[in-house]
Amino acid sequence: MRMRVLLLGRESLLGQSLVQQAAAEDIEFLQVDEAAQWLPDAIDGWLDALTPDAVIDLAHYHQQFQLVSVDEARVAAHQAFAERLIDACAQRELLLCMLSNTRVYDGAKSTAYTEKDELRPIGTQGAAQAALDHHLAQRCPRHLLLRFSWLLDGSAEGMLMRLVKQLQAAQKVELAEEWRGNPTPVADAARVLLAVIKQSDCESQVYGVYHYGSAEVTSWISLAMSLGQELRGAHRLHQDPIIEPVAYASQAAARYEPQNAALNGRRLLHVFGIKPRAWRAGLSGLLTAPEA
Repeated sequence: MRMRVLLLGRESLLGQSLVQQAAAEDIEFLQVDEAAQWLPDAIDGWLDALTPDAVIDLAHYHQQFQLVSVDEARVAAHQAFAERLIDACAQRELLLCMLSNTRVYDGAKSTAYTEKDELRPIGTQGAAQAALDHHLAQRCPRHLLLRFSWLLDGSAEGMLMRLVKQLQAAQKVELAEEWRGNPTPVADAARVLLAVIKQSDCESQVYGVYHYGSAEVTSWISLAMSLGQELRGAHRLHQDPIIEPVAYASQAAARYEPQNAALNGRRLLHVFGIKPRAWRAGLSGLLTAPEA
């Protein structure tokens, strides 16, 4: 039987990549009118009218992974929407797949974070995300929570394109020293999401939290150097940038992002058999992809 999945956030870059990769799969993606606001009061009507087998929530993907500054009103709107969605799916015993980020950690750990590590959020958005993660675990037994590190897409104001513009603006750039994470191209994240949803259709008890990051853990400066090489090869950068390392605490991101954003994805590999792909292989595709 074809799996019917309500995909909230279909028009996001992650949603678009997911739909594209699932074209040959036995999955029917249901959708709602995304021209309207994500209002909690609309959720019950969607679920009752569409009767999906599962729900994937990417409604606030861009806010969760691409924005540096935090708008508290938008954070509150995301939290209200997600909490209602969790409760509604729990009432109907639906499988709910949601995303989380590394802002739920304070970054003090010296090694990659695992699913067993205690949540110690950083900033307003991190605290809200940690509260949602807890609410999902407590209220919705049939849930999958996928936590990603640095998700890279082609959005104009996203973290990757901000770095591109920084490298193109001047030959000498100041970048945070010792900021570490897993750069993860959006297509790789969609691959993981699709694989998890497909296997969850087998009625196996694989619910819970899973980490994923493309291989391997690297620093923000190393990512910038690799990006500079790609830009040079594409004739979008005329000379190699001179990178001056500065203290992480001096950067705007330090108010919202943990200094250590590295994730250990071993549990995902053991349970679902999903192997990490190298993030460097996906850089050129991101630079040629159309912007959101």
